[in-house]
Amino acid sequence: MSKNRIVSFSIALVAFVFIVYVFVENLSDGGFQFTSGGREQVNDINQMKTSSIPNGEIGLQQGMYAPDFTLPVWGTDEEKSLSSFHGQIVVLNLWASWCPPCRDEMPDLIKLSEEYKDQGVQVLGMNMATFESSEEVIKQFIEEYNISFPNFLDQPIDTSNQRGVIETLYQVRSIPVTYILDEEGRIVIPIRGKVNYEMLESELKKILD
Repeated sequence: MSKNRIVSFSIALVAFVFIVYVFVENLSDGGFQFTSGGREQVNDINQMKTSSIPNGEIGLQQGMYAPDFTLPVWGTDEEKSLSSFHGQIVVLNLWASWCPPCRDEMPDLIKLSEEYKDQGVQVLGMNMATFESSEEVIKQFIEEYNISFPNFLDQPIDTSNQRGVIETLYQVRSIPVTYILDEEGRIVIPIRGKVNYEMLESELKKILD
């Protein structure tokens, strides 16, 4: 085998090993994320294993307590905490005005809020305000869909770090993302990607029944 062929073969082998390594690393992180063409995954409650999660642990996996936060609520002069909604089942949806799947799913979230608000279910929106171009586009979105349920506004961590509080706490890499929480604030199911009414209702009935 000529020297050039040996060099070419070595380069190809190194490239192949690197590709396999990257693929395995992505799988270990929870897989590649697809949000524009439907949900990435909906982990059925019975399929998730939470026995290894210590009681009271805060995190983003099923069975963990969702990270608490205190942020402004759109259209009010108030700040509220996620924990102030303990005692209710919470559907927390992370969205932005420019996100097509966020627009697609919003009517279903509004319908869910209207039909389940008297059954102890609270839908909450979380606008990823640090991803938006202006406050005006948030206002237009909320008015366009006539959103009546509370919407938090993500805020920069501080003046020197423009990453949002929620962007950081919830490790937001893509939107939309929806979390269903039980009455104590534990994550029942995380859903990455677009949701619809039927999907959310099915999960709520598992909790309410």
